[in-house]
Amino acid sequence: MSHPHQSLLDELAFAIKHFVPTLPKETKQEAQTILGRLQDDRNADEITIQQAFHDIGIKEYPYRRAYIELTHGMAEDEMNALVLEHVEPNVRAIIKPHLDSGVSLDELFDSKVFENKLTPEQRYQVEDGILVARSKLADDLKDRVSQESKKYAELVEKWKEQARQIEKAIMELEALASEGNEDQRREIQDKALGFREGFLISERDPELSEVKKEIEYWQETFHPTE
Repeated sequence: MSHPHQSLLDELAFAIKHFVPTLPKETKQEAQTILGRLQDDRNADEITIQQAFHDIGIKEYPYRRAYIELTHGMAEDEMNALVLEHVEPNVRAIIKPHLDSGVSLDELFDSKVFENKLTPEQRYQVEDGILVARSKLADDLKDRVSQESKKYAELVEKWKEQARQIEKAIMELEALASEGNEDQRREIQDKALGFREGFLISERDPELSEVKKEIEYWQETFHPTE
């Protein structure tokens, strides 16, 4: 019998499978241990699993962002070709002109084209294609990262600090919930949860600017300027 929240656990397993190759082995092992414990615990509820998403994701986040920043452009043509090969023809017809014009996969992923012209199923094809392409190119890119180990270590520290700033901002957002009514508290808490879940590879990364914008919105709502 499958777990009551098997789809969430499958998503977590998918994320772990696609960790960047430079993630410390002990971090990946810890994630696998947490996943195994949740799979064996049929009483693990959605909140418990979502907390695991965050606990794993915030540890993985700086290594992934450092890896992506360092390898960006190193194998862009190969990445594009693999993604285009992975998706169905109708999706390829939409994204190929943009890639051919010089738009990167990361830029495309954050664009209105990705959001408005592709269905959720088609967007998943592209997302899955990116992860598969990274897996296929992993050994080559890992070698290139090892050749620039000092720069990579500096980038990891940079993204660790970014994660700390995002966490701090999320806590500031959560603190505002006490000023609202029941509906407002729920909306703020849902927003904060969404930002926290974003640390996992299977979700869109939380951006500090977006969390701060949300804080500003609620501060203005509760304390409008005269």
